[in-house]
Amino acid sequence: MATAETYGAISLAPALLAIALTLWSRQVLLSLFAGIWIGATVLVGWNPIAGAAKSLDLLAVQVTEPFNVRLLLFTFLIGAMLGMVFLSGGMNALANRITRRVKTRKQAELGTGVLGMLIFVDSYASTMITGSVMRPITDRYDISREKLAYILDSTTAPTASVAVVSTWLGFEVGLIRTQLQNAGAGVDPFVLFLQSIPFRFYSLLAMALVFVVVLGDLDFGPMKEAERRAREEGKLVRDDATPLIETQEDDIDTPDHVEGEWWYFAAPILVMVGMTGFSLLYSGGFFGGRGVVDALSEANTANAILWAAFASAATILAILVGHARVELEDVSDSIFEGFKMVMFPVAVLSMAWTIGAVSQQLGVGPYVVSITEGLVTPELLPAVIFVSAALISFAIGTSWGTMSIIFPVAVPLAVEIGGPLPAAVGAILTGSLFGDHCSPISDTTVLSSMFAASDHVDHVNTQIPYAVLAGSVATLLFLAAGYGTPVWAALAVGVVAVVAGAYVLSEQVDVGAVTVYEN
Repeated sequence: MATAETYGAISLAPALLAIALTLWSRQVLLSLFAGIWIGATVLVGWNPIAGAAKSLDLLAVQVTEPFNVRLLLFTFLIGAMLGMVFLSGGMNALANRITRRVKTRKQAELGTGVLGMLIFVDSYASTMITGSVMRPITDRYDISREKLAYILDSTTAPTASVAVVSTWLGFEVGLIRTQLQNAGAGVDPFVLFLQSIPFRFYSLLAMALVFVVVLGDLDFGPMKEAERRAREEGKLVRDDATPLIETQEDDIDTPDHVEGEWWYFAAPILVMVGMTGFSLLYSGGFFGGRGVVDALSEANTANAILWAAFASAATILAILVGHARVELEDVSDSIFEGFKMVMFPVAVLSMAWTIGAVSQQLGVGPYVVSITEGLVTPELLPAVIFVSAALISFAIGTSWGTMSIIFPVAVPLAVEIGGPLPAAVGAILTGSLFGDHCSPISDTTVLSSMFAASDHVDHVNTQIPYAVLAGSVATLLFLAAGYGTPVWAALAVGVVAVVAGAYVLSEQVDVGAVTVYEN
């Protein structure tokens, strides 16, 4: 072991093996379990039989962890809600209503990006809602499912992570508060959160790059071939692809006597968004006298999204039975179809959480931090933190888990050496998102593939070049910020850089040269 807290370089093995096998074999579940098994085998002293038993134990622990249980219930409730919406005909009615206003491929792509940013209260809910609403519309304009998944992934989570009212806010401000208290720094955590927003270079550039690519038609890398295939051949997914969602709207028949209304879909979605905001405030004690900021900081995020999903499902159930007069047997069948819709993604999420837990037990966080410690000066601190957070989140597949690992090290270090706190906090929060975006074992990546109905590996292949472009520019901006460049000037240069990079890559780089996995 490198230290008492880490197994050294071997701590990277489970995630790297799972990622490599996923890209090579396209068998996500088996690849993830292989990574879990290797990591568990190391933990039990290299006994493969005991490692298999340990793997099952770790999986059971992760699936029954309170936050994860609520997230799984949330996912099943969303599946049930969508199944009932399909039954009502509401999604098709809303798609028809939107289609009357959407006349081009570009408008469909822009609409997806804008909707993903407007539903900023929660990244999971935004991905599920935006993907479900916009997929029929993007399909009509022959937009590849890979492009839809990329737009979802690069607008929903980045927006929620910087929003001042979202499920991310309480978690982020809570981490900031704890470490400021531990370091004895007299700084208001919410003010520091706000100060860090301009330094979220990757998050802001990732969102900007979506609109640069769409408006300029600057697809590059494997995405360029995916878009050519969809536009010229009408193939929304690659031949032999395996979309990460099986049940589609056409699989659930709307009863003949039901005339689908657009508000059948809009009503449960509005209830979900409103209930999420209310639940965050309620669980945080706002109605007991706490201020809005304190309530959001103390909110129970897992309960908030679970309550919101239940309220949304109850709303469409009431509409089906009370207004559309649908038989309960048909409703039950649609709920079952909705459950089937999310079964595979639930399995992938469970495995992804487990391999992240294995990597953490092996000490991947301390290992990455230890190999970067010698590089840290006040000027280099933001860039070093950003790269470290990106590596860790790529390895464990969770931005929130990465934040929990990095904050106790980075914030006290920044206070001790006199580094810029807003830049350091911004580097943690956006670096965690960067690695998360590149990782095929990430929950947000899985959900984007799921609700875009895209092949998961194809989504990873096509998204990585965009993420790497924005991440590379963000690294340079953190270097510039560490040496005193004003943040707004750095951001302006960063936007110009991603525009130039996207143009050059779309015009000059051969598709096959950057493909992560050869079909």
